[in-house]
Amino acid sequence: MSIQRIHTGWNQKDKERKISQVAGVVAVNIWKISKKTLLNLENEGFEGETWESRLKILCELSFFQIYILFNELLIREEPNRENILKDVAKKIELTLIENVRELEIKNDEIYKEFYKDLNQRLSEYTEYEYVEGPSYKSKIMLGNALMPLMGSLDNNWIRMYVIDLEVPKMMTSMHRVVRSFYK
Repeated sequence: MSIQRIHTGWNQKDKERKISQVAGVVAVNIWKISKKTLLNLENEGFEGETWESRLKILCELSFFQIYILFNELLIREEPNRENILKDVAKKIELTLIENVRELEIKNDEIYKEFYKDLNQRLSEYTEYEYVEGPSYKSKIMLGNALMPLMGSLDNNWIRMYVIDLEVPKMMTSMHRVVRSFYK
């Protein structure tokens, strides 16, 4: 089946989609957005020093986007919200495991701790309001989580760069993904 047929089929209005299909598309998009954000950070001189630290950065960015997804589904009163979130997390974890194996990273704690870290981060993020987007404090939390994982070049600037430039891009991309389900 060609990519065009898949794309056209996905965009058909009123087409019934399985939760696993929705979660798969969301997970792929979250991972792609995370990779793009990491690339942007590295292009600005904020380097992940090892493949392991880069994967941890991808996880942190994914956790933040899952938080955005959670709130966007909550706003839309999505009845399958919990199942979608569980499936998205599971698919991202599988992608993480695949990357750890491909890169031959010896420390498998990255994916063994995935759900613990995800639950901890979501618990922290949900302490703050989400009104038309994440609060400033939750954006600061994301920046703070990324700071120790990035290189030492003006480490404090990472937080402001993420808040001012990368989070708005992530929000735009995530809104596009979520809206595609409600056509």
